Amino acid sequence: MHGDFSRVTYDPARRFSSVLSQQGRVQLDAEINEQTAILLHYVRTLAADLLGPAAYPPDKDEDSLGGFGVDGFDGDTFSVAPGRMYVDGILCECDGTDYWDQPDGHLASDLEDDRLPSGPFLVYLRVWERLITAVEAPWIREVALGPGGPDTTARTRVVWQVCRLPLEPGSLRPDMRSAPRLLLDRIRGDFEPRGRLAARTRRPDEELAAAGLHPSSGYRGPENQLYRVEVHQGGTVGMATFKWSRENGSVVLPVREIDGATVELETLGRDDKLGVDIGDVVEIVDDAAVCRSASDRPDARCGRLYTVREVDYAGYGVVLDAEPTGAGRRPSLHPFLRRWDSECGEGGTALPVREGAWLPLEDGIEIRFSSSNGPHVYRRGDYWLIPARVLTGDVEWPRSREGEPLRRRPHGVHYRYAPLAYVDPRGDGFELVDLRVPLRHRR
Repeated sequence: MHGDFSRVTYDPARRFSSVLSQQGRVQLDAEINEQTAILLHYVRTLAADLLGPAAYPPDKDEDSLGGFGVDGFDGDTFSVAPGRMYVDGILCECDGTDYWDQPDGHLASDLEDDRLPSGPFLVYLRVWERLITAVEAPWIREVALGPGGPDTTARTRVVWQVCRLPLEPGSLRPDMRSAPRLLLDRIRGDFEPRGRLAARTRRPDEELAAAGLHPSSGYRGPENQLYRVEVHQGGTVGMATFKWSRENGSVVLPVREIDGATVELETLGRDDKLGVDIGDVVEIVDDAAVCRSASDRPDARCGRLYTVREVDYAGYGVVLDAEPTGAGRRPSLHPFLRRWDSECGEGGTALPVREGAWLPLEDGIEIRFSSSNGPHVYRRGDYWLIPARVLTGDVEWPRSREGEPLRRRPHGVHYRYAPLAYVDPRGDGFELVDLRVPLRHRR
């Protein structure tokens, strides 16, 4: 999550059950956040163990479909019933909607990937968590701190999206038992083998060291940082690209208006370190862009990056190298500009993913994408967090017994899935099979 964190310390493998404060000690954001993560892990694991991977409590009204029940298919849309559902222990709540109007769907009827198939398909739920700051939710900010005052905490929000998975005509019809495996095999299979990453600080050149020369090695940055390496365009090597930020991508500036290549902002940032300047690489994002970035296709297209060409310090405006398209033009979607610290290529492309070679970021930090059992698949939005510390001159990254940095799967985003229904259009009618598991029928 793109928060202004010092680091993220929670690791379920350590089996910690609580974080205990001690008198007279400094309190850190990472420790408070770890306590929250420990509690969430316990509650959600307990719920998943008791309820199973996905289950819903049936409504007492026998005529009600219960939470996330699918009905009313007419070839173009279907309804989704109000209620609750637990997916891997995560509580999802629906107030009642239909396929096109779901709150976090942001679907477009002119896109083939969004329209319902003419043949049989599986309706399923995709669940993940999104970071919400005062930029996306202004009411989080305490007005007593004054206009334009500092923001304080952020929130995480459960996002559920009702999606469709086309099936081959004449294929075996899934039932309540087979649907979860079918869904996971189809979705997760497209992303295996999953791309991994290792991080380290630059090593001294042995030949130069033997000659009595000692080139600079280790982390050379002036401050502690939380680096974020994020996949921009998904796919395999040759298609996949990445971007990085030394601030975990947390430098975001609300957008007021876009006029051509000129973007008017609410602010240019608190200072030079947390602001935007000429030459910076940025992207324009809003609620719709964030939600649509969640895709179950490796080749899902991404938005472009922009380079700041001019800055109007008096008018809080920046001129980009191209006119923004897509996100950013609807104030109701809370548009903002996010700064990245990596470079971008011609046409706003991010850096190409190259496997098996150590790639420099800055100040001695290097990363290496998967180098064995390829080709690997990189999912759009996958990210890794790399804490860098001045005191040690190194990054915090797991190592083998020999001291070599280990390759790690992405730290996020974590998606959970649950089948809802099977729909097979037939002439003027359709067949609909409910695939949800009610609590009282769980074995």
